[in-house]
Amino acid sequence: MKKENKTTQTLDPFQAWSHKWGRFGTVIALIYMIALPFVVLTYYDAIPSFGEVINISTISILMIYIPVGISEALSYTPILGSSSYLTFITGNIMNLKLPCAVNALKITKKEANTPEGDAIASVAVAVSSIMTVCILALAALFSTWISPVFELPAVKTASNYIIPALFGSLTLGLFSSTNAGNKVVKNGIMGVVPVLIIVSILSIMVRVTSGGSLFGMIGFLILFMLPIALISSRIMWKKGIIKVVDKNSTGE
Repeated sequence: MKKENKTTQTLDPFQAWSHKWGRFGTVIALIYMIALPFVVLTYYDAIPSFGEVINISTISILMIYIPVGISEALSYTPILGSSSYLTFITGNIMNLKLPCAVNALKITKKEANTPEGDAIASVAVAVSSIMTVCILALAALFSTWISPVFELPAVKTASNYIIPALFGSLTLGLFSSTNAGNKVVKNGIMGVVPVLIIVSILSIMVRVTSGGSLFGMIGFLILFMLPIALISSRIMWKKGIIKVVDKNSTGE
């Protein structure tokens, strides 16, 4: 019976459809991304040699972005589910697509990586992508009139706080029981423990690193810190330090 339920869940029609066309769309996007530079360079007869492409500068860039890409796939996919394909194709994940998907799941009270949650996240990411294209098109059309606005000191100052404010509101939502129904996270504040561990390790590494800079090591550090966050969170969950309980049982 358990095997049958697992098979049924794996072969959910929407998730199967999403993964099928998500892989197809990813392949098409990769072909376009890789082929377009070659087409342009071939047209202008400006194809660089292998040595001009693979050098110290490009290797240093790859050392940052390859681990970052792997860590993003490992950390975002459990939240985004099958909507990950569209999310990674369109990009702008951390400051736009991921918050939209998380907020949509929260509003609809659906869990990630379920058929309903994948559908909600997919719609949120798709609408976010469409809105981004529309806004960019309007910005390009009216750039002459609106560009002076972005040069104002007040606008420049406010733009520096957009992403912190966005993630701050999402983080506070994790500790709020207002929209949690009959469930609440007990001792949710303990979720800062993995953050403190990671920040402490990074602070030590900055001190021992020559020049006090971690530039060029960010990607590897993310891959190293991700297991720390997962393992410490799992330990607290297994030990009962953090758990989901009925709101009425907390005495509130």
